Amino acid sequence: MGYEIETRDGLARLRQARELFLTERRLPEDLPAWLSAAWRRSYFAELDVTRDHVPASPVSLDTPLVRAATPVLTKLAGDLVGLGAALVLSDRHARVVGCWADDEAVGAHLARIDTRLGADLSERSTGTNGISHVLDTGGPCVIGGPEHLFGLYQNTVCAGAPVTDPVTRKVSGAVAVVCGLDAPLRVLHAVVTTATGAIERELVHAASAHEHRLLEAYLRAGPVRYPIAVLDGRTRLVSDSAARLLRPRDIDTLESYAIEAARDGALPTTELILDDGVKVRLRLAIPGDSRGVLVVVEPPRPRTAQRSAKLSLFADAGLAGTSPAWRSLERSVVRAGTRPMLLVGEPGVGKADVARAVLGDSAVLDAVDDDAWLEDVADALAAPAVLLRHVERLRRGRATRLAALLAEDHSARVIATFTTGTGSATAEVLRTGWSPVEVVVPRLRERTADIPELAQRFAGGAHFTQDARSTLQRHDWPGNLTELKAVVAWAEAEACGTTVSARHLPGRLRSSPAHPRLTELEKAERLAISDALRTASGNRVRAAALLGIGRATLYRKLRRYGLE
Repeated sequence: MGYEIETRDGLARLRQARELFLTERRLPEDLPAWLSAAWRRSYFAELDVTRDHVPASPVSLDTPLVRAATPVLTKLAGDLVGLGAALVLSDRHARVVGCWADDEAVGAHLARIDTRLGADLSERSTGTNGISHVLDTGGPCVIGGPEHLFGLYQNTVCAGAPVTDPVTRKVSGAVAVVCGLDAPLRVLHAVVTTATGAIERELVHAASAHEHRLLEAYLRAGPVRYPIAVLDGRTRLVSDSAARLLRPRDIDTLESYAIEAARDGALPTTELILDDGVKVRLRLAIPGDSRGVLVVVEPPRPRTAQRSAKLSLFADAGLAGTSPAWRSLERSVVRAGTRPMLLVGEPGVGKADVARAVLGDSAVLDAVDDDAWLEDVADALAAPAVLLRHVERLRRGRATRLAALLAEDHSARVIATFTTGTGSATAEVLRTGWSPVEVVVPRLRERTADIPELAQRFAGGAHFTQDARSTLQRHDWPGNLTELKAVVAWAEAEACGTTVSARHLPGRLRSSPAHPRLTELEKAERLAISDALRTASGNRVRAAALLGIGRATLYRKLRRYGLE
């Protein structure tokens, strides 16, 4: 005998197995492996199977999925009258975004199992079910009665199937037919697959012209024969062979280059070697249009992978980043060896963190433009390692004395940090009188690929959704890491939970144009305005005076460049 929900004996055996698991934490040896694994996951997640409600959260109904599904499921619900079945639509996070029940008894059934807009049907919330299982496996399923560990669902059958976006080929959500245990299962399976097919056809018609062009470029490139991907920051088209060579983190990195290309109007690079030695070549998917990148993947080169593995200084120190700009910085620091170093960069780029990664335990002195501070530096040079922060604060005279002091014979490894924008004379004095290795720490906008990982580090336990990560990557970050930390703290407070989506980010990030197309002159002007605002500590009147333009002109350009 098996555990089929279609038979009375199968249902009885399932109920016995469920009771055995709930009371003694034991599972029958012949219970299907997928069901055993699902029940164990629920146990380790401490699922409360006796809870009489399903947690819910606000959801957006103005999405391509809901717009495409509504006419399809509304018509289908009318056709199901008499079958005793309802239709439920979820987003890709297993949150209910639509319920259709044209029968009063069916509506009452949905109310009993607390299935409503916003209901969280993820496995961590309600155990395995016809929505969560579909989204976890990517395939259709029928789960009924005691196959559910969650108590509310003991008299419910749920036949689910995924809705796959025909352009991105990513699962957008799931459709489930929900009814009682006496429903014909074969009919349920046919209904739900018919529904998802119709919704996917609606999504094709609703896709933008740009998405169609990306799909055409992807198909022309030969996804069956070659490992390729087409990315634009929202759309991901990845061939099966490319998916075998690329990790999810690699795709996130490549997507950040697509976002940079769309933002800056040109590709930041045409070749890239990923962490595990996989080499990729990049070009515009649509000639003349930077809103989409075609990625061609080459097999990994073992020697390259070994060479990449040697760059572990920053990773060992807990610093996040794998972007080319960050790797280039690491190579420069490693090449400097034990020589003195001057780390130069904008405010908030993490110069002190880089210095600590190199020095380890060290004496740390923040520059003060007085003689007592120079005496403290002289005393500190007896230590093995010394970090001097903000040396741009020194005037020329004391910078000259500091350079002479550091040039004397001592055993300390010295790194100084210098913030650009002020103290240019000080920098020149240190370069000539001390002769350190000068290393520039990249701005955050040059490390687009690192932003999702950095945000995750700053957030601690919160998870950033794909739309939130893409929004963060499109921002210009004039305040660098300091600004990113503030934005992450804001988003966590707004989310009031463990998931941060784009709607939780500050409005100035969400309202910035998704694909600004700037000429080189416009990019230079935008940077000059950003620098002036920073020098003026955000005072727009002073910034306008520094730039030599009127306030009205400055306000207009702030709106134009998304700097408001």
